[in-house]
Amino acid sequence: MEYRKFSDKLYIRLDKGDEILTSLAEICKKENVTTASVQGIGGCGSAVVGVFDPDSKSYHRQQVSAMLELISLDGNVTVLDDAPYLHLHASFAYHSEAGEEKILAGHLLEATIALTGEIILTPADGCITRRYDDALGIRVWDFGAEN
Repeated sequence: MEYRKFSDKLYIRLDKGDEILTSLAEICKKENVTTASVQGIGGCGSAVVGVFDPDSKSYHRQQVSAMLELISLDGNVTVLDDAPYLHLHASFAYHSEAGEEKILAGHLLEATIALTGEIILTPADGCITRRYDDALGIRVWDFGAEN
């Protein structure tokens, strides 16, 4: 992993074996990023995505291990319990074992780089935290007085 700061943006290159969420959280801690937008592309060897089920308040998880083209990574960084909280969605293209072209998409739970990842992190001034919403079963943005 390597990154450079240009103006207000961090340009991040993830390398083979880097896990996306772990790597981005590490950079956010190092650079004191508390609120940001995220976008990226790349090539992964495995990924786990989920689609949230509001009835069970859990994710339906799908894992794929293959050469995955990360065609879209989009999301944000906020703070939960004084640590970076990454809320990312991702879309991957890949060929199934049967040779069919497939798409894997949803809430990114984990992904490991197989080739490279090119990610742009755009920090914002200020800090947005998260709080758990019991009715929804998810963590939502909290614009409390301390933010």
